[in-house]
Amino acid sequence: MRKPWFKIPDAVPSGSHIAIIGGGIGGVTALDHLLKAGYKVTLIEKSDYLLSAASGNPAAILDPYISLGETNEKSFYLKAYQYALQYYKNLGEDIFIPCGLSKIAKNEQELNRFKKLAPQYSNDLMSIDKDKLIFPKSGYVIPKHLSARFEESANILLNTAVTEINLNDDNSWSLFTSDKIQILKVDAVILSNSYNVENLKQTEHLKLDKVAGQISYISPEYSDNSILCSNTYLTPKVMTPAGEANICGATFEKNGTLDITDAAHNKNLENAPYRFSNPDILGGRRAIRAISHDHLPLCGPVADYKKYLSGYDTLHHGPGHKSFADASYHPNLFVCAGLGARGFLSAPILGKYLASMVGGNELPFEEKICHAIHPARFIIRNLSKK
Repeated sequence: MRKPWFKIPDAVPSGSHIAIIGGGIGGVTALDHLLKAGYKVTLIEKSDYLLSAASGNPAAILDPYISLGETNEKSFYLKAYQYALQYYKNLGEDIFIPCGLSKIAKNEQELNRFKKLAPQYSNDLMSIDKDKLIFPKSGYVIPKHLSARFEESANILLNTAVTEINLNDDNSWSLFTSDKIQILKVDAVILSNSYNVENLKQTEHLKLDKVAGQISYISPEYSDNSILCSNTYLTPKVMTPAGEANICGATFEKNGTLDITDAAHNKNLENAPYRFSNPDILGGRRAIRAISHDHLPLCGPVADYKKYLSGYDTLHHGPGHKSFADASYHPNLFVCAGLGARGFLSAPILGKYLASMVGGNELPFEEKICHAIHPARFIIRNLSKK
């Protein structure tokens, strides 16, 4: 990593004890990869079960991100999609349900875009058929089954909220509850607690947007075994808390409320990629997703904010006239947050990325992608424009 402000930190010794704060899909996949890498890992979740909140829908679709331009976002999500398909498939038939996914053009302009897109991707990944792009290997994950798998196999603390972390003289970390009760003392910490990351003093500079998403459980009229995507997505028949249903969603609302509304249900139906003849709303679910300002996740070491500001204060003059010191990080503190609406798509490869970084092994991304998802990128951008 040639730019000093994005330098990869030193490896955490093998066998060290690592705490993961947050039991969403980002925390769970990091747990899996770190355990396989030989670390002792404790995952701490404030809820009474894993994959709650934004990771708790009855079905999580793998919706590929596609783009005409060669962007960091395109490169990241293409690699993430390919890795996620293999990762979930290896976890078991009850966790990943392959059924294919079709992106339906909303208008003639988008159809023309699809026609330009198709030749840029391999037929193995996608193909075009009339007014839609078809992703034959896609499907959906059942979070409830995924949660059960990991709750049985690892050291997990549920109903436990970490409100403070403190660095000790020996560079270990102590984790505390709101009552100042120490939960753990560990060698390293990974923060995977979504928008709550800003509630800790070490990461209060990491601001994420809160976006509410509501899904609707609709009486199962759509009978094809394929996911449809357009303005919203529609699943095949799946089991929900309201019984068998098609799931339609999700809304994108910056109001942050968790109250399920009829207006959001109506919007889902109106934008559905299938015309229901007599839809009956059986229920729904609403959660808050955390999204970064550039829609890429924050994944990597946590910068010492004050030292970054002082160490790179003259960055706006251009780095050519002077040398800069290597990045100042909080020792063995990492973050994986801001996964947004594609969390199940990106989390597996981010788990691999973190485990590779922590272990000092080869990273799964090229340098420009590591820079693009680095948690300190917004600090550097602001200093560069100062």
